[in-house]
Amino acid sequence: MSARKSLLIILCSALVIRVVAAVIVTEQLEHNDQEFLIAGDAGGYWELGGHIARGEPYRLLGQPGDPLADVSIPREVARMPGFPALLGLIRSIVGDSLLGTRLVLAVVGTLACYLVYLLGCRIHGPSVGLAASAACAVSPTLAGFSVLVLSETLFAVMLLACLLAAETLCCRAPDLDQRPRLSAALWTGLASCAAVYVRPGWLAAVPLFAVIWIAFSVERARATVEAAVLVLVVAVGLLPWVWRNQQVTGHPVLTTLWAGPSLYDGLRPTATGHSDMQFIIDDGLFADPNQTEYAIDRHYRHAAWEFTRTQPGTAAWLGLAKCWRFLKPWPSADQFGLWWQVTLVAVPTLVLYLLAIRGAWIHRHQPWTWLLAAGPLLYFAALHTVFVGSLRYRIPAEYSLWILAAAGWRRRATP
Repeated sequence: MSARKSLLIILCSALVIRVVAAVIVTEQLEHNDQEFLIAGDAGGYWELGGHIARGEPYRLLGQPGDPLADVSIPREVARMPGFPALLGLIRSIVGDSLLGTRLVLAVVGTLACYLVYLLGCRIHGPSVGLAASAACAVSPTLAGFSVLVLSETLFAVMLLACLLAAETLCCRAPDLDQRPRLSAALWTGLASCAAVYVRPGWLAAVPLFAVIWIAFSVERARATVEAAVLVLVVAVGLLPWVWRNQQVTGHPVLTTLWAGPSLYDGLRPTATGHSDMQFIIDDGLFADPNQTEYAIDRHYRHAAWEFTRTQPGTAAWLGLAKCWRFLKPWPSADQFGLWWQVTLVAVPTLVLYLLAIRGAWIHRHQPWTWLLAAGPLLYFAALHTVFVGSLRYRIPAEYSLWILAAAGWRRRATP
């Protein structure tokens, strides 16, 4: 069977699995009189998407049942606008249908499987690309999360696009004239900027990649120009968002003003490694008309770093606990604690880890081939030793990691 036919079967299977998941999730939630499986974040995204669809101000006022609803301070810079913009587009077409929204998100998840195929082909060839895409298509975790009203799968698409562009810089043979590959750097910057608009946590990866690229390049002068173009494109691309935030808050906020509470969620005296934002309600800062969203963000940032400074041992222990929660093969949430749910997630994840380790060992002398695939997982594992850890935050990194796992399965070690 040709690679094209195999890919078509894989992508059709991926779409069918996700469409079935969308129907099952919608029916199950309706049966339980719920709208969302993970209500807090999903409700916020849904609300912002509705504001965009109706042309209303981009701010979180709170859905019914949200403890932060009807507070004095609206949250105007709480979320990056990438995923709410997609929801706004969907809602402008299908209305407020959650099933219709989940069906569109099923297509987004299928697109991620296709991008895995492209990246796998570029790094290791068609057989690895097909194997990795097939694994992503049938992965219960990736398929299930594809149809939730959360940003993980859209971010995975943007992340894979970023990796595809970066592969041109890292793995392709350089031109004989040694000129900077400005188009490749441009596309990498555009994809990175799009990824940041969906998930702000990717922002720190941009300069990190630029530094690593310069350090490992033989032609450092050319690599420096390419890295500068990459960083400049991201900076220019974020300017509209920064300008908008300046207008609504009086401060040039680069990403969001939810970073402070999120940081304090993982670094505070009562932290355990999982998210518990009850302190937001208990502190009552958002209900104080004398406060501002910017001031509250800075308050929690300062409190988190003060906790780290005064209790470094506890902070280090929390970092290990959060890293374990991020990498743990089975879910930590009580709502996914049934034996069959644990098994359904843990078995494929353990296979993924073992094969990815083998793939990294096989390609240990070709660092970019495994860094591109495993880099997102390593980056987010480090990031979530600071913020709270959860299987959910690992989802976008699993797509590219399946490429390394497929390489470990398909390839034999070579001298």
